[in-house]
Amino acid sequence: MNKLLSVLFLLLCSSCMATGYVAQAGMGQLDLYSRAQDIDDVIADPDTSPRTRALLQEVPEIVAFASERGLKSKGNYRQYVDLPRAAVVWFTAASRPLSLEPKEWAFPIVGSFTYLGWFDFRTALRFRKRLQRDGWDVYLRGVRAFSTGGWFRDPVLSTMFPRRDEDGYRYLINVLFHELTHANVLVNDQSTFNESVASFVGDTMAEEYLVHRFGADSAELAAFREELEEDRVRGAGLAAAYAELDALYKSDATKSDKRAGKKRVMARIESDLDLVQTPNNAMLIGFRTYNAGLPEFRKLFAHCDRDWRRFLRVARSFGKADFPKTQ
Repeated sequence: MNKLLSVLFLLLCSSCMATGYVAQAGMGQLDLYSRAQDIDDVIADPDTSPRTRALLQEVPEIVAFASERGLKSKGNYRQYVDLPRAAVVWFTAASRPLSLEPKEWAFPIVGSFTYLGWFDFRTALRFRKRLQRDGWDVYLRGVRAFSTGGWFRDPVLSTMFPRRDEDGYRYLINVLFHELTHANVLVNDQSTFNESVASFVGDTMAEEYLVHRFGADSAELAAFREELEEDRVRGAGLAAAYAELDALYKSDATKSDKRAGKKRVMARIESDLDLVQTPNNAMLIGFRTYNAGLPEFRKLFAHCDRDWRRFLRVARSFGKADFPKTQ
């Protein structure tokens, strides 16, 4: 708690522009800690639902599996927070209407980001409206989990649980490996690298854990692999749209032609992929942030003989100097 207050004080003193955002982030984090209970106490509580108890009992096993492979827990996931909402924060990302360059927000100490997380939905909506009024493409989405990147000890959140009983443990397993990666591998000012390596580790280690926990012929593993294939097909469609629009925006076409081309591409992927939200540049950038370089990570993992400790040593070796620019 004292560490959080110290960092919040430094940020508030360092940037007047960021004061409002940092203050809400600090208060949101303090609210999570005020609700947190030790997982062992929640499991022992007779009023805890059988589903919540079963999911929480799995958490130490997941964390131990990660630790054995070099993904250190750093004190995370020893407490539980039951939230009265479907998302813990709402992420906002933005882009110019005819460009796939993301808007960046920079802060002292922690660096820059291509998205901002808001703990209050109405505040997120107001921020989106302000960005749209200034001419940005804006993407707003609810987020069920996030990491403080090793700065603080993160709790398990009720929003990290699968939404349906039939979803088993798959989502929780994947998200814990993803977020633990952020606590172990983090390069300031490089959101795409950070999120993409976490996506690779989350998906790949989750598949290994499901084999270990339920067996190679289990329904849980088969369902997870089916979900990964669905994500791959959807991702291929979004990646193709990203590449098409990137070429269009960088071409010598007129602004009118670029806007018309953009409208056609967005309408096509909305229909073909049955998207629940009308896509825009910021949405495509968000997809790429979490899915860039996955084939390269797979090759690196194979080159490391599928040894997670070796892979993570390489991933941790990257620093700011290894990238030509921020983000």
